[in-house]
Amino acid sequence: MFIPFVNKIIRVLVLGDVMFFSAFGLIGPIFAVFITNQIADATVATVGFAATINLLVRALLQMPIARYIDRHKGEKDDFKFMVAGSTLISIVPFIYLFIETPIHLYLAQVVLGIGGALANPGWFAIFTRHIDKNKEGTEWTLENVGVGLAAAGTAAIGGILAQNFGFHNLFLIVGILSLLGLVIQISLYSTVIELDHQHKNENKP
Repeated sequence: MFIPFVNKIIRVLVLGDVMFFSAFGLIGPIFAVFITNQIADATVATVGFAATINLLVRALLQMPIARYIDRHKGEKDDFKFMVAGSTLISIVPFIYLFIETPIHLYLAQVVLGIGGALANPGWFAIFTRHIDKNKEGTEWTLENVGVGLAAAGTAAIGGILAQNFGFHNLFLIVGILSLLGLVIQISLYSTVIELDHQHKNENKP
C-alpha cells in the first residue's frame, strides 16, 4: 500500500486496520442470519445480547487500559497492547466455527470485546504520536475512508460467499484476513523497538 504523503508507521497502521475491517465486513451485515439460523435456540434477542456483550466489555475495559498506557511512556507498551488485542480479535472468527449454543456465542463476544479494549488504545496512541504535522485531518480521514471502503466493499461479498460456500468457509476467510492484518501490525516491531530505545536515550540524565 504505497501512500506517498504519509509516513511508514501511519501507512502500516491504516493498512492493518483496512484488513481487519475487510475481514469483519464480510460477516457484519449477515451475522444475525448466522446466529438465528445456525445456532440452536438462538432468537433475534440473542443477536442483540451478542452485540451488547461485545460493546459493553469493550467500553468497560478500554478506559482503564488507555490510562495505563498513558502512564507508561514509550512505544513498546502501546505496541504490545495493540498486538495482544488484535490477536484476540483474530482468533474470534475461528471460535465462531465451533459455536453451538448462545452461551458459546456470548463467550466469543467477550473475547472480541476484550480484544477491542486492548487493541484500540494502543493503536490510537501510536497513530496519534506519529501523525504527520499539518496532515492531521488528511491522515485521520485516510484511516476513516480506508476502513469505510473496506467494510462497504466486503459487505455484499460476504453474503455471496455465505450463500455459496456456507458460514464455515466464510469464517475461515475472515480469520485468515484478520491474521494478515495482525501480521501487518507486527511488521512494525523493529521500528517500534528502535523508537523506544531512542526515547529512553533522550530521557537519560
